[in-house]
Amino acid sequence: MGRATQPVVTPKGPYPTLQPAADSLDFVFTACDAVNFDEFAFTGRELLLVTSTGSFTFTLESVTDEYSRVGDITTYALAVGEFAAFWFGGRTGWEQSGGKVFLKGSNVGIKFAVLRIPG
Repeated sequence: MGRATQPVVTPKGPYPTLQPAADSLDFVFTACDAVNFDEFAFTGRELLLVTSTGSFTFTLESVTDEYSRVGDITTYALAVGEFAAFWFGGRTGWEQSGGKVFLKGSNVGIKFAVLRIPG
């Protein structure tokens, strides 16, 4: 079975139609797939938000860049109720084959939200 696809949300702004409809500015965190792991379609304009319902870890899988550097962020620990944020800032070093980013959560208590910043 392949990786689970995390949904990507594009925030509204800076000049939304007023008044925004109820729930139109909301986003949700989606539980990770701790067995098959996760991915999302990547443009280089994504901000990853992570939260945890327990003491769990997550990993961001990098790829070798043009300078032969690899920089996985491995088993980053979050305690219950903590949040983490990571701005990819471009495709170099993060874009897997097929235009994806690969994520791993150690437990379904790790939840991801992927925000694609309009460019």
